[in-house]
Amino acid sequence: MSSGDRSETDLLLRDIRDLLLPIADHYRDEYEERLAVRLRAKTARVLELVSRPKRRAAWDLIDGLRTQREISRESTLDEGSTSKLFKALRELGAIVDTPNPVKTLEID
Repeated sequence: MSSGDRSETDLLLRDIRDLLLPIADHYRDEYEERLAVRLRAKTARVLELVSRPKRRAAWDLIDGLRTQREISRESTLDEGSTSKLFKALRELGAIVDTPNPVKTLEID
């Protein structure tokens, strides 16, 4: 792609963006409310998942520094239960699937 084509594409994309801004502004409140509802539902589900003391201990140990196995050992939650808990948390998007799990959500 030549620089002339690139600048034309950039201008076209800017024009499209500028045309979409009023629409985005019009629906922003509704969109943000839907996001808030989803976040509250996700938080409620995570609270439900970690409602037992050992599961809560495992949740509290998720800091990006410990592996799932270390969290299991430190929380005294058996590895099978830890694995099931972390799978459910990953599916909810409450943690990131990395060698050392990281939270994407904070709960009270």
